[in-house]
Amino acid sequence: MRYLQYAIFVVAIFFTITSANAEIIGKTDEEVRAIAEPLLDTILEGFKTDNYATYSKDFDTMLKESISESKFLEIDRQIQGSIGDYISREYLGFMVKGKMTVILWKGKFNKSEDDVLIKLVVSKRQDKYVVTGLWFQ
Repeated sequence: MRYLQYAIFVVAIFFTITSANAEIIGKTDEEVRAIAEPLLDTILEGFKTDNYATYSKDFDTMLKESISESKFLEIDRQIQGSIGDYISREYLGFMVKGKMTVILWKGKFNKSEDDVLIKLVVSKRQDKYVVTGLWFQ
């Protein structure tokens, strides 16, 4: 759990740094979900299959550089050990933070009786949607 808190701190730094050239991804729940749901599906598939290329496919450059393949495998083991395998999620909504869009889901994992907050930060850069932050809390 301590490592997850560190990972959250690192990602929060990138959230602040990377917002300069970003645009929000939508103005309605429907617009945001149409973009964010497939991005999260890809990330969760990467976790499920221990596949770094899939997991980081939509990360922006800075986030990808901050989470190397070896760090991903370590984070994956931490998540598997603490909350387990992903089961399902419920969309909660989104908010705009500067030029970034923060999307929230309530997640269910097989080793946790508690809900897990899944937070994904996405922005649009040069007509491409990129993930700039990711949390499991």
